[in-house]
Amino acid sequence: MDDWRRVTGTQFLQALWTIFALAVGAGIQLIQPVVGGLLRPEVFLSLSTVWIAGLVIIALYDRRHWSQMVEQSSFKTNTGTTLADLETIKAGRSVTVRTQIPDVFSQAHMTIRTAVEGVSASFTVQFRYVGSGGTDEGIQTGNDALDDAFVIRGSKENVSQLLSPEVQAMLMDVETIGTFTITGSKIECEVPFTRLESGELEQLSATTVELAERVEELAAA
Repeated sequence: MDDWRRVTGTQFLQALWTIFALAVGAGIQLIQPVVGGLLRPEVFLSLSTVWIAGLVIIALYDRRHWSQMVEQSSFKTNTGTTLADLETIKAGRSVTVRTQIPDVFSQAHMTIRTAVEGVSASFTVQFRYVGSGGTDEGIQTGNDALDDAFVIRGSKENVSQLLSPEVQAMLMDVETIGTFTITGSKIECEVPFTRLESGELEQLSATTVELAERVEELAAA
């Protein structure tokens, strides 16, 4: 499934803009007899100003989208800790959002997380949303639509227990590229970009809560 948001984050766009500015500078230097070359003070200052302005505009656009997403969702800015950027309460459970850059070659990722309580079992199950083609790898559950939309990893027994009708229904509503990781201590959904719509953020957070409740239900049974 193609989603250009995977490669159009702030860092990537700023890098492209920088490459473009360098190319323009090289072009100016090549036509030095016409404009006096890149090192001519007024030429250099003009290009530098345009380059910096472009970087700022790209960053402000991303910040504006982030602010709109937060305003239109149930999440609030988390001022009590540096461990999360946003927080909300769903079904009496704290759900947090954290953004981070995994490495120097990646754009910012978003991780939606909620804790699992009262479970001592050690296991890991992953549902990676791919949109289509999931049947080519991973565990097959017998739900053709789910198997096509997700690549599923983990113990087949654990997967079958997790996939209650409610969990399957929630997962089938997902249309955002990302990976749900389920363990005995937490549920995390990692999305490889941060430019989500408010509805996507709410849907992903609701799914993490449903998964956490299912894990706790199984542990209590």
